[in-house]
Amino acid sequence: MAVVDIKENVRLKLELDGGMDGNRQIIKSKIFSKVKPTAESQDLYEVAQSLADLQSLPLYKVKRLEEIQIVEE
Repeated sequence: MAVVDIKENVRLKLELDGGMDGNRQIIKSKIFSKVKPTAESQDLYEVAQSLADLQSLPLYKVKRLEEIQIVEE
């Protein structure tokens, strides 16, 4: 009984530095959906850098969010 992963939903999340509130970091985020499941992480990072240049806040983190269905073959 073999199990296979099927990527169903991939999103790109930009976390932006919203400054500090006392000693607490403020993070604002933007999520871009409908990313091709076959997109390479390097390509997503480059796109994130380009999108971050269009934002008013500096880029803090780039995340790839995946939903994977696990099925039996």
